[in-house]
Amino acid sequence: MALPLRDDSPRRQVPWVVLTLLALNLAVFLFLQPASLQQGRADTATLSAEQDRELSEHFSAWGAVPCEVRVLESRSDGARCTSDADRPIIDNKPVLASLITAMFLHGSLAHLAVNMLFLWVFGAAVEDRFGPGPFLGLYVVGGVLGTLAYVALNSGSAAPVVGASGAISAAMGAYLVIGARRRILSFVAPLPLVVVALPAWALLAPYLVSQLVTPEDTAVAWQAHVGGMVAGFVLAAGLRLVVPPPGRPRRRAAPSEPALDPASWTLPAAPPTA
Repeated sequence: MALPLRDDSPRRQVPWVVLTLLALNLAVFLFLQPASLQQGRADTATLSAEQDRELSEHFSAWGAVPCEVRVLESRSDGARCTSDADRPIIDNKPVLASLITAMFLHGSLAHLAVNMLFLWVFGAAVEDRFGPGPFLGLYVVGGVLGTLAYVALNSGSAAPVVGASGAISAAMGAYLVIGARRRILSFVAPLPLVVVALPAWALLAPYLVSQLVTPEDTAVAWQAHVGGMVAGFVLAAGLRLVVPPPGRPRRRAAPSEPALDPASWTLPAAPPTA
């Protein structure tokens, strides 16, 4: 397993979108999510019954619930779930908006930290290549498509999916388009104290394979990771055709010759005659 630290490509501009996303995710975790997550206990079995209920209601309210997304209707309005039906039912839930809000929720401090690290390493480089607007579009659309991939394969579930992983996987897929051979400084297990420079493809290809072999009984939404990565790759391939690299102006069409005004036409002088 490799943990990326930074890539070796120079930055041409400040990655304002990535910095804003980092700040938003941190602010949501610290100020809007239940305090039990910030205590580091959500990864253990030490939560009280009240804390467990609070977390379950929080994630059901703001996470993307597959059986609701499938019909764009909340469970309180009649959406039916075939698995995990004991999850809380939330009144007046904005189901469509949950595709976005789910991308700013995290299940633990470790979940948040790893996601933000990957966002900084890969997202900043992608924003630098395409610019703030196109990158934000890729991030949001890739994240939504990643979530929809999870929904498609778990359409009857009432278990909410949360986290920025799908959107960040889209940035990782885009990175393969812009710099598959760029070097990523990484910690590599089982040598956590040794930093090595790996080509991006050698880091991201094993990541993709590891998602495909994730055991079904884990709580990892690997379908969202794979869907987001594929979506990011395709979106970036399209963006590369229309967004020139930084510093290179767009190709402009050659100016056409101005039309001649018939009034300005003149006849050539008559040749001299003998």
